[in-house]
Amino acid sequence: MINQVENWSYSSRNVRVQVPVGVSYNTDMELAEKLMLKAAAEANRVLETPPPTVWWGGFGDNSVDFTIHCWINDPEDGVGNVRSAVLKNLWGLFKENGIEIPYPQRDVNLRDNAQVRALIAALGGKEAPQETE
Repeated sequence: MINQVENWSYSSRNVRVQVPVGVSYNTDMELAEKLMLKAAAEANRVLETPPPTVWWGGFGDNSVDFTIHCWINDPEDGVGNVRSAVLKNLWGLFKENGIEIPYPQRDVNLRDNAQVRALIAALGGKEAPQETE
């Protein structure tokens, strides 16, 4: 090493807490971001300065992914409970505003064969078609 290193953990007590959040692709993204900022700002230990921010993280398999970034200055009291407080606030705000947290979705492809045709017929209340050879 040729340059001096500054250990930030001793120069500042501020610690950034990251809270991952996923919302449905049908969501009003601007509203979702505003609610995420509000949820973080209303958590007891989150600092006003620097203010919470929301980063759009990507397009996931089932959701649009965000990360809420907020700061605390008492990490000795834990960070998991801050993350939990932000998520509890956000849960209520999302419910009030009709924003959906999506469930995983999968496509299932069935091959055409006698068993599948029999299953489809049974579900439709019909007699299964007979195999012709």
